[in-house]
Formats: sequence, structure tokens, C-alpha cells
Amino acid sequence: MKIRNLLIISMIIFALFSMILFTVIISVSMSSSAESRYKEMVTEMSVKQAQIIEQLFDSYNQRLLRIMKTPAITEYMRLLEEATKAANDIPAEAIPAEAIPAEITPLSGGITEEEGSSVADEEDKYEEAYRVISALIHEGSVVTGITVFNGNNEIVLSVGNEHGDFITSGRRQNLKEGHFTTVLAQQGSAQVGGSSAYDFELLKYVQISESHFVVCTYNSSDIEMIIERSMLPPANFGKLVLRCPMDNFIDKKLVGNLRGALPEGIPKVSGQEYANMTVPIVREYEQYLDGEKFFPYDVGRNSYHALFTDVGETGWLLGVIARDADMHEHSKKTMTSLLNCALFLGAAMVVLAVFFALWFTKPFIVIKDTLTKVRRGDHELRINIKSLNEYGNISKEFNALLDNVVVGEGRYKTVVEMSNNIIFEWNFQTGNVHFSNNFGKKFSYRAPSDSYEDSFLNKCKVHPEDTEPYKKTLEKLAAGESIQQDEFRWKNIFGDYIWVLMRSCPVHGVNDEIVKVVGVIIDIDRAKKSEKILSARASYDALTGLYNRETLENLINNEIDLITARKNEFSILFIDVDDFKFFNDNYSHATGDQVLRFTAISINDIVSKYGMAGRFGGDEFVVCVRNSEINDPAKTAEEILERLKEGFVCDVGDRLSVNVSIGIAIIRDTTKRVDEIIGMADDAMYKIKKSGKSNYGFIN
Repeated sequence: MKIRNLLIISMIIFALFSMILFTVIISVSMSSSAESRYKEMVTEMSVKQAQIIEQLFDSYNQRLLRIMKTPAITEYMRLLEEATKAANDIPAEAIPAEAIPAEITPLSGGITEEEGSSVADEEDKYEEAYRVISALIHEGSVVTGITVFNGNNEIVLSVGNEHGDFITSGRRQNLKEGHFTTVLAQQGSAQVGGSSAYDFELLKYVQISESHFVVCTYNSSDIEMIIERSMLPPANFGKLVLRCPMDNFIDKKLVGNLRGALPEGIPKVSGQEYANMTVPIVREYEQYLDGEKFFPYDVGRNSYHALFTDVGETGWLLGVIARDADMHEHSKKTMTSLLNCALFLGAAMVVLAVFFALWFTKPFIVIKDTLTKVRRGDHELRINIKSLNEYGNISKEFNALLDNVVVGEGRYKTVVEMSNNIIFEWNFQTGNVHFSNNFGKKFSYRAPSDSYEDSFLNKCKVHPEDTEPYKKTLEKLAAGESIQQDEFRWKNIFGDYIWVLMRSCPVHGVNDEIVKVVGVIIDIDRAKKSEKILSARASYDALTGLYNRETLENLINNEIDLITARKNEFSILFIDVDDFKFFNDNYSHATGDQVLRFTAISINDIVSKYGMAGRFGGDEFVVCVRNSEINDPAKTAEEILERLKEGFVCDVGDRLSVNVSIGIAIIRDTTKRVDEIIGMADDAMYKIKKSGKSNYGFIN
């Protein structure tokens, strides 16, 4: 895979992984805190609604105070109090000023004329007070009725109040002075969940003296509107319920019963109406739940949470009934928004990742294209990236390397042109074969293309006797095997067959695969022909059939000349028969000759495939082993010792075993003469003689 594609894929995977990880972490976090956040929102809503109701109650209270501060009302109440004192034999002047609450003390100037604040004459204070209150309690007014009671719970003044019996029936002791409370006027129809709805009136009890008090009733439509609107968007958190200090619930549409298991000592509310959830029980709930104000309960398959909040100092409780499904819906909407945001962010990150990968790898493309053009022959082209970062440094180093390659290639061509050896290259990736320019000095072939099929390697004229060996050499070349020194006869530019020596080695690529072979072709025709002439003129030993001493020395001299071209080495084995005199003395000279012939035949059979052997004189033999780096001379010596020990049957019928001592000298250069070389092997042989015979050893 290309680096650019790999980088793009890696960047995209990183971007997507980051997006998914971010989404998962946020989802888990939001899921775990969804209920907490929802409760915070419900609590905030409850506090705001409680403040609104508290402000509404405050406006109700101000309205009552304004009515009670009118001169007609204050004057009438003064006369009632004097009459009460007189009836109880209390002097009027003894009535303390503080007996009349400060909140209903007449203000300077009274109320406006529009509010009906004109004062009647003293004879008709009651009618004046009644008329003023009736004028103030007009249609649509906040105050719907005012009733004044004496200490015996007797009504002394009543305007528009239909629930005087609520006080006179002995329930005054349940009223808290100055607090708003409710009167359940009529029970409505059953609502969802088995609970009921009630019509109610709002009232307030105010003690105005030691013997008189006032009960004021109000229009409850504002409170009902707050409760009704709590079900409308955008709140959508449930509904509101109100509980007055008399433990009456103001609830027009109850959702269900507060159900649940309470600890021991707290009354059970399972199956009971909200009206039975009294203020003391709510407080016990809070104490039991360590201050947690949310009470879970179920209605059928629906789950709810109830929250109770104090409405200031009014003594009222505000309840919020929240459905759990709304909590999950709110979390779901938030998660949807988050998912859309994450998808948008992920798409943006993918685009940025692709753009960054393309921008980051652009210099690599420039470098690759430039190197490709240089490889195809445009050696003057250089990488044109001028920057102060690593790309600029890489470009600078590549350009310097290209300069060195061009200079080195020029030197290489010069050396090749000056040499008689022919250099060739077979590129397996392209299938092309190239020869050095000096190829035309020896061979006249001109290939129509650079492909192997048209190359001289495939089309050369090979001597018929060398055709099969050359085919095997080509197979080795095609397989990328090394060629050490294969010799063939090729037809040259003059139409004659000449001897050439071929060597090659494979070149490996970055993945250790063989990408090409490079070889050399050496002209060894002169040396080979000299060898042939010497062989033709050679004389052989009459007794053993081996080369004689003179011929053997000439052949060894020729090998010395050839090792320079072949870049190889050869070995000399000097062999002497141990105790040869024993055969002549104990048998006959004819038996001794049989021993020499047996020794010569055995040696020649072993070395004829990779060397030559000759009789040096008497019972001494010399063997020349070519390519001793491949043909181990020590192994050759061991084979000779084993073969001779097997023996032969002589003319008298006895089996005779022959033992020899062998000295070995390895020749790697041309600085020594043949007599020195043979002398070195002879010295090695004598050391074996002295150390026990029948063995071989190398010269030190």
C-alpha cells in the first residue's frame, strides 16, 4: 500500500475513533447524570413558581390591607370595639392603641374617592362600611368577600362571603392568624388515577383586636391559572399542586396517588389520595430521605417523582409532579443533538485528515517522480524542494547522492572501456540485457532490442560441443545462481570460435529478492590454446601412462598463468609410496612395477575430473587439483589413501595393500615457480614420512 493511502486511512481511522470515543464518553456521562440534570431543572422550575405564588399572595395581602385601612372601616371597627368594651364595663378611653393592629391603622387622608372612601355620618357607620366594602368588591376584583366576627364567632359585618359557617362551625382554632388557607366548596368529578378535583376558595384570617377578627375570601382564578399552565410547553416537566396550611390540596387535574413503601413509623400512602399526604408526612419523608425532596411513585405503568417546596413564609407547600418519561425524552433530545454535532465534527475531521495527508505527502511524490526520471536516463534532473525542514534536508542529500552516482557511473564506464573484459547485466524486473561498449570489439552481433530474447546471451553462436553446458549455465543465470567459472567457445567477429570464461553474481533488492545478475566475460582463448598445444605435445610415462615430469611441470606453469584470469587457486599433491623397496626385495621388480601401475591408475581415476596427475620419478607422483576452493585437496588425499589401501592381487596371487605419504601445497598467486611449488609439497610429504607415514599434511 502506498504511504499516502496508508496515511489517509490512518488519519481517517484516528478521526473516526476520536469521534466515537468522544461520543461514547459524553453519552455515558450524560446518561449517568440525566436524572440529576432533570431534577435540577424541575427544582429550578419549582423555586420560580413558588416565588410567583408568594408574590401573588403578597399582592392579595396588600389588597386586604388597603380595604381595611379605609376611614369608613376603621371608624366602624372603633365603634364596635367601644361597644364591646362598654358591654364588658371597660372604659372606652382604656382601650389601648395597640389593640388595633398597626397594619389597619388609618392612613393620612384615607383612600381615594374612586375607591369609595367617603365617610358617612356617625349615625350610620355600619351602612357606610357595608357600602364601601361592597363598592370595593366589584366584579372581577381580587377580594370576593369580607366577614367581621366578634369574640363569640358572631358575624357583625359580612359582605359577599358565602362561607361564614366555615368559621362559626368551630374551625377557627385551625386557622393561623395572617396565613392564607382554603375552603373546599364542592367536590368535582373523578380524575385520572383515581384522585379527585375540588372547587375551592382562598381565604385569610386576620385578628384585628382582642374581640374582633376578619376573614377575607379571594378569587382563586390566578392560582388555578398557574396550576393549569404548568402543564403547557415549554415547561413540560409535569404539573403543579398546592397544599395550604389546612392540609388541603389545590389540584384541578391530579395525576395519580403517591405510592411507595415508607419506613416503619411513617404512615403508608399506597392507595390514598393526595389529600392524605399531609404536611407532617411530607416532613417525615424529607427526614427519612436525608433531605432529598423527590419522592418516587408509580401510577400503572408510568413512573413519577414528586417534589415539595415551601412557598416562602406563607406556610404553603408547592408540589411538582414530574413524569420520568419526560426525563428520558429530554435526555434523548440532548443525545440526538450531541450525535448530530459529533457527526458533523467527524466529517470535518475526516476532510481535514485527507487534506493533511495529501499536503504532508506531496514532497514524497515530488521526490519519487524525480528519482523515476533520473533512473530512466535524465541524470541531470534534481529534486527541487527548497525548505528548511526535513524534506529540504532529504532533497539536499538525494541531490548530493545523485551527483556522486553520476560521477561514479562515469568512472565505471571509463574503467570498463579500458578493460578487455566484457561486463553484462540481466535485469529480471525489466527483462532487459545490457553489455558494455567493448562488446563490439570481439563480437559483431547487434541486438534489435534490449530484451533477453534478442540479446547476445540468447543468440550467440556456441560451439556444438559446448551447447548443452551453455544451456545449463543460462538456466543458472535465469535462476539467479552464481556462476564461478564456466568456459565455452563462442564465434567471434572474425567467424572463429574463441574460448571465453563467464562469471556472475546475483544482486538482491530491498526485500532480499534477486532483481538482476551482473557478470563478466573474459577472453581466455590464448591460454586455452597453449594448454591444447602442450597437451598435444606431451609425453607420457611408459610404465604408468601418466604425464612425465617435464610435461607435468609445463602444465602446472600453464595453470599458474590461468589463475589470474580465473580468479581461483589450485593445489599440488606430492605423493610418495611408503616402503616401496619392500615389494622389490620380497617379491620381484615385476611386482614392484605392478604396484606403481596400480598406484598411478588409482590416482588418475580420482583426479581426472578436476585435475591431472604425473609420475615425477621412481615411486613419486605429483597431482594438480584445479579450483581447490571447490575441489578440496584434503578430501582428494583421503580418497587416494583409502583406494590404495584396498590393494590389488599381484602376479603371485597375493593381495598387496599400498600405503603412501602425501604433502599438499595450495597456490593462490603467480609469484612462485613450478619447482618451488613442487618443492613445497615435497617438504610437506617428508614431514608426514617422519611423523608415521600413510597420511597427508599441508605445508606451513
